[in-house]
Amino acid sequence: MTASFTMNSHLGKRILALVRQGNYAHAGEEEAIDMALAGLAKDPHRSLLDAGCGRGGTAHYIQEHGWGKVTGVDIEPESVREAKHAYPGIRFEAGDIMDLGQRYAGYFDAVTMFNVLYAIPRHQHALSALAEAARPGAALMIFDYEDPGSYGAHAIMEGSAAFLPNPMAAGAIGGDLEAAGWSQTGHRDITEAYIRWYRHLVDRIVERRAEIEEIAQAEGYQRVLGLYSQLLDVLSAGHLQGAILSAERRA
Repeated sequence: MTASFTMNSHLGKRILALVRQGNYAHAGEEEAIDMALAGLAKDPHRSLLDAGCGRGGTAHYIQEHGWGKVTGVDIEPESVREAKHAYPGIRFEAGDIMDLGQRYAGYFDAVTMFNVLYAIPRHQHALSALAEAARPGAALMIFDYEDPGSYGAHAIMEGSAAFLPNPMAAGAIGGDLEAAGWSQTGHRDITEAYIRWYRHLVDRIVERRAEIEEIAQAEGYQRVLGLYSQLLDVLSAGHLQGAILSAERRA
């Protein structure tokens, strides 16, 4: 293996799963899921979409803890194959979020996105596709990064590309939700939790150095450590925030 990978690739997600000691590619792991879904009543019969499910750990936790019967969808086929193998009791599919409205028109009672929207260039288009896949009254939960207005001047680069290319623009996401068929019902700033989570993550990257180098070589380890150290710095300086948004599908 070489360092020629991105953190959203199969290898990148594998490294994050190793460091986080579970199949999670988002900040905060299980604590974050509990925080994000605290306002959603548990209902094991609810049809719930985990959009951008990665290796499946979040979908598994959501279903096992009673929030719903989960379908996980991710654009990276190898991650989906591993999710199917690890969690056979959950339906996983490889596919583009933009196509969900065609495959699941009006099907889901709830939709979750954990650190996914930042990787999508057209937020409104993605939110529209999710709205098409949701029934009227369905709940949407977005757990992601938010740009307070200064991130562009302090953007983290992953090789020649932006590491976090499309964080939500503070104050603009509500308009995107409205235009896509959702009504925003809540917004919570969780930046302090993000800083705490990423401080812990950087410590764990250092602790797992030998294992990371075994699958990604020394250059890969330095790449991962550098990216997440920069992310911690940007969050700590206030140029990037963490947020939980909730919305409801309009009739």
